[in-house]
Amino acid sequence: MEKNNYFEALLHLLHVIVYADGVFDEDEANAILYICKKNSISDEYYNDFNKRAESIAERELYITGIDLIHSCTIEEQLRIFVWLYKIAEVDGKIHVKEVRFLLYSIRQADIEFAQVENEAKKTPSIRI
Repeated sequence: MEKNNYFEALLHLLHVIVYADGVFDEDEANAILYICKKNSISDEYYNDFNKRAESIAERELYITGIDLIHSCTIEEQLRIFVWLYKIAEVDGKIHVKEVRFLLYSIRQADIEFAQVENEAKKTPSIRI
């Protein structure tokens, strides 16, 4: 299966953020499926990613995700961070580790948080 840098960056960083608070619940699982659908990521692609991710440490997932994001366009990078922002709020409470992860990741990509926040306001909440 051919890898897509945008899909890979998005999935790597989604995986890290949903586990940041130590709990991966059903709402977050459904939110990822929603995000996959909105981004035309097939079930096959997502399932393949999950199999690969099982054997990868969280730190390695993060580093790989940040490396991949640098190969994406600015628009794709912004879209990824908007999805991360949206998934952080899906369980109704944003955990401090999710906030730190999001802010640190945005800084690594050299994007302004205000840009992400403005785009997130224009993006409907994740419906699950």
